[in-house]
Amino acid sequence: MFNFFNFFKKNKLEQPEIIEKKVSDALPEPVKTDDVVIHVMPERFRHQPVKQSNAKTTGLVIIVSGAMVLIVASAALYYFLLRQPSATVVQKPPAAAENNQPPETAPTVKIPEVITATGTETATLSLGGESATTTAATTTPENAPPAQDLNLRAGADRDNDGLTDLEETLLGVSSTTPDTDGDGYLDGAELINLYNPAGAGKLTANAHISLYENKTFAYDLLYPSAWTTSINGGDDSLMFKSGDNQFVQIIAQPNANKETLDAWYMEQLAVLTINEADRASGSNWQGLKSPDSLNVYLMDKKQNYIFSLTYNPGNADVLDYSNIFKMMIKSFNLKD
Repeated sequence: MFNFFNFFKKNKLEQPEIIEKKVSDALPEPVKTDDVVIHVMPERFRHQPVKQSNAKTTGLVIIVSGAMVLIVASAALYYFLLRQPSATVVQKPPAAAENNQPPETAPTVKIPEVITATGTETATLSLGGESATTTAATTTPENAPPAQDLNLRAGADRDNDGLTDLEETLLGVSSTTPDTDGDGYLDGAELINLYNPAGAGKLTANAHISLYENKTFAYDLLYPSAWTTSINGGDDSLMFKSGDNQFVQIIAQPNANKETLDAWYMEQLAVLTINEADRASGSNWQGLKSPDSLNVYLMDKKQNYIFSLTYNPGNADVLDYSNIFKMMIKSFNLKD
């Protein structure tokens, strides 16, 4: 006989078993090892962390890319909108002088190089509207100032005897009497011919004149006793200096190529011809003067050396000792 109550009771009791069976079917069978049960994660859940990591990486890339785009856009915006335009400088041409003539400038001439003990050096002087040359003592330990671009003029000569007042004081002669010793010759004429303007006899008899001897290059000459002498690096460069910083410099250098004085002069001064009025000579040398007479170049008969004698007024614009310079050239003596 069918028992209606048992039917429902049976079905009700079987439901938990069915559910348990379904769950057990979904789970993998446990692995038993030495009576230890190990439950394994279902296959469908094993790849979830990998997917999550990929998602984080993708998000980070998107954030970085967005930041870079923002930086580039900001830079471009600043460059095109905020930068200032570069200024353009336009140089105006010099204004033309009246009557379309170029502005007048003082005439200057590049002078030839003058040999010094350690090299060459040039300077330009303006003398009465015409250019003149001079040299600077570059090797002196006293750092004597080089000659500048000046309008040079002769020193005062109150008695018109050919000597400046400072030269007469230096030699111990009168600056108000043209012929101090009364021998019939002007004081200036006696000096440049190596006679004593203060008394009888040769210039060597004057107590204010001394003899300088250079044994290395075998020459001697007269100079004012009150002037100081200095050797600049060696006997090849010598300076005679006045109390007011004007000086005479003598430099000796070998004539390495055994050139004649004319050939050497034209090469050094860059001239094509020689003015015969610029020639000078002594008992045992021949010489050539620069156009302004402030430089004289001497050569011995054997053409072994070239001697450069230079008068430099220093910072002054007055040639107070030009006759002393002529006397020193005249007394320059080369020993055999």
